[in-house]
Amino acid sequence: MRLTEEQIAQYDEQGFLVFRGLLAPPELDVIEGAMPDLLGREGPDVVREENETRAVRMVFGAHFHNDVIRRLSRHPRLVTPSEQIVRDRVHVYQSRLNAKSSFHGTGWAWHQDFNQWHRQDGMARPQTVVVGIYLDDVNPCNGPLLIIPGSHKRGHFYNPDAMDIDDEIIATLAAEEGIEPVMGPPGTVVFFDALSVHGSAANISPWPRRIFYLNYNAVSNRQILPLREPFHCSVDLTPISVLADDCLLQREASA
Repeated sequence: MRLTEEQIAQYDEQGFLVFRGLLAPPELDVIEGAMPDLLGREGPDVVREENETRAVRMVFGAHFHNDVIRRLSRHPRLVTPSEQIVRDRVHVYQSRLNAKSSFHGTGWAWHQDFNQWHRQDGMARPQTVVVGIYLDDVNPCNGPLLIIPGSHKRGHFYNPDAMDIDDEIIATLAAEEGIEPVMGPPGTVVFFDALSVHGSAANISPWPRRIFYLNYNAVSNRQILPLREPFHCSVDLTPISVLADDCLLQREASA
């Protein structure tokens, strides 16, 4: 899949693009088959909910150890638009499963992903794109992703101590630009700028809200410090070689 000039212009203006049904049900079935491996892991790459330690909050770096996720990270429907957006070849800077479980999934404060990468990894420029793959139906009840359109054009709201953006800034941005919930069925894919201000509420519904994120960085954006483990921050700038469009289904056929 290649983006049109109109879609690229929309991304540049709004800071995000949403494609419902970008991944088909048979592909989602293959990804679903990888979930027990990810959610059953123990180690520093797994973060659990503070108030319900049986519930997984995040799993980092699955593309290093799980073949399905490795293939997903090289899927042309994800990589090619990302390269168009950043105007360069890309590598996987970070991957993470945001598991936001039913009843116990906590929310995320308003933030920019770039602030984390800048303060923790020394990333100099936000020449990156965040790609979120919806594994569940994301609806008004289960803590959908919320984005402030156009907020990426306001620059970096630097917080040296945490990811949160001050309430006063959010109130101003929301009054001027609004807030858009990014909802959709399983297979929806959202591409958004690392400077886009976003967050989400807690999930107290009986329905999970799992989103798998692949964060692609331009290979020319080389100022990254190897201060964290590779599952948090990969400094391997080798450009991705994309697989065939049916790469997930090929994997299933060979299993």
